[in-house]
Amino acid sequence: MNHSPPKPGSKIIIVGGGCFGLSTAYALSLKHEYEICVFDRRPIPCPDAASTAIESIGMWQEWNKERQESEQDPLFHQTGVLLFGRDEFSDSEKKSLKAIREAGYGHYIEEYNSPEEIIAKFPPFKSAVENGFKKAYLNKQGGWCNSAEAVKHVYQKCIENGVKFILGETEGRLDKLYYDPKDPKTVAGIQTTNGQTHYADLVLLTTGSWTAGLVDMHHQVVASGQEVIHFQPPSHLRKQWEKMPVWCGDLSITGYYGFPVNAEGKMKIGKHHSGYLNPRQTDQISVPRTQVTNSCDTIPVGALRQFRQFLGQFLPETSSLDISYARMCWYSDTIDGHFVICHHPDYQNLVVATGDSGHAMKFLPVIGFKIRDVVEAVDTDYTRAWKWRNMEAQNTKLDNLRAATVIQRIILEEKDNEDARMATLEEFKVARAHL
Repeated sequence: MNHSPPKPGSKIIIVGGGCFGLSTAYALSLKHEYEICVFDRRPIPCPDAASTAIESIGMWQEWNKERQESEQDPLFHQTGVLLFGRDEFSDSEKKSLKAIREAGYGHYIEEYNSPEEIIAKFPPFKSAVENGFKKAYLNKQGGWCNSAEAVKHVYQKCIENGVKFILGETEGRLDKLYYDPKDPKTVAGIQTTNGQTHYADLVLLTTGSWTAGLVDMHHQVVASGQEVIHFQPPSHLRKQWEKMPVWCGDLSITGYYGFPVNAEGKMKIGKHHSGYLNPRQTDQISVPRTQVTNSCDTIPVGALRQFRQFLGQFLPETSSLDISYARMCWYSDTIDGHFVICHHPDYQNLVVATGDSGHAMKFLPVIGFKIRDVVEAVDTDYTRAWKWRNMEAQNTKLDNLRAATVIQRIILEEKDNEDARMATLEEFKVARAHL
């Protein structure tokens, strides 16, 4: 199909007020040429949302300056990212180091030549090093962002630029796309669950891991659930762990990564792997299962067991701590680990921007400008890289950070699979955890 850029004055509906949706709404609003309306079923930031990096760093720093001027906490915390290997770095880390240096950013990297050097620089990881994580390098430019505050920051920018928001379970929730009665291959707007039709010249689905359940994506993306846990460490550990960098424990092999203790005293640890599936009965498409609709959900008990086993070696101090919180974080995983941002091949006037594959939030300041190029039919390296690719599911590979991961996705709450059931709150307590 041929796709023309929208004319000045066009109405553009964006479904989804997360990272991709808000960033796009902001980028489009800067042109003051379109009527932009964002729909979402929940307030922003949505409590069950998931969310080049070098290019985005400058914008993160600029936003930090804006926050400082208004006496608000920074969004981006440049703690550095410490990446561990075992006797050698994994192929993934070797490729990353090579790419960073070849791009001219070798000065961002501080590589450590011995286990003793790692321990001297980062004492909280003494046990990890002694238990086999003997190689490490620090990306000094890296860090972590407060994703909820970052989303709110962009949301406010959108409001200031005249973007309209329709939020709520009935008014803002997409029921289905609305097709032109004269041409069922042309999207003419959306219908919300209150039965109202909202007409548009262009519709963007920036619906993350929900996308495959809303429109036929020809198996190019799948919703996969990844596990996240929190600890609330006591004061003596909190003081040590507040000063940590972000860390990755041989990530492409184990999947585990973590963050320093935040201002609320919480330490978050996650697993980045092939994930879990939640197929719906009608068509077996995997769709997110979150605490918004399943308030008692945590993480699978098999995943809990694996967290405890890994952390028993990497951060053994956690073995005496209760897990204070846990949830599933849902990715929109693509077949090749790259975004899918393009016009949908089956319809006119429909753009899909999805396939976060677990690494979208860091692009928040800039991704909307790349999506705007797709909307306006601007040919760039990005629009070519993220176009529809017609790959087959058997060719699935994960992003580079999961390159060594075995693709073996378990179904949540699978019958006769004890590991797939949701762990109870009692099982998060050290004294009651019989795993």
